[in-house]
This record gives sequence, C-alpha cells and structure tokens, in this order.
Amino acid sequence: MYQIIVHRRAVRYMQSLAAKEKERIKNSLAQLASNPLSFPSIKPMSGQWNGYYRIRLGDKRIIFWVDHDNKTVYVDHVGPRGDVYKN
Repeated sequence: MYQIIVHRRAVRYMQSLAAKEKERIKNSLAQLASNPLSFPSIKPMSGQWNGYYRIRLGDKRIIFWVDHDNKTVYVDHVGPRGDVYKN
C-alpha cells in the first residue's frame, strides 16, 4: 500500500468542487494507493513534466509522481485540463 501525499494547491482546488466531483477524485486517489500505475487512464508525461504521470477524469487531470523506494505517491496538481499544465 502506497501513502498518498496531496499538495495543498490540489487540496484547495478539491475543496472548491461539488461533492460528487470531490468523491470521484478521492476514489481515484484511493485506487492509486493500492497500485499507482495500474489505473486505466494513466499516461506518462514528457518534456518539462518528465517523470510525472497524469490521470484523466473527464475534463479534470490529476498530475502525480511515484517514489517507489518510499512507497509514496505525490499528487502535485488537480484541476481542469487547461490550467493544470501551467506552472
């Protein structure tokens, strides 16, 4: 089982969502904890995001990276597709 650490900007964004959408993201994060790279819509990212992965949930994206040595998943961004890739 992996530990999930969510960055505070992602937490703030999730707090602004409707309950149904929040629950959908929380369920995805729970699935990440059991096996981070087995989620159906995971894709590795490239370019400046090399080493990160993304999950597509409709128009939302979850951007994360995995530390296999410490069994930790770091969720850096959660947000709409157009905004999440901007720094």
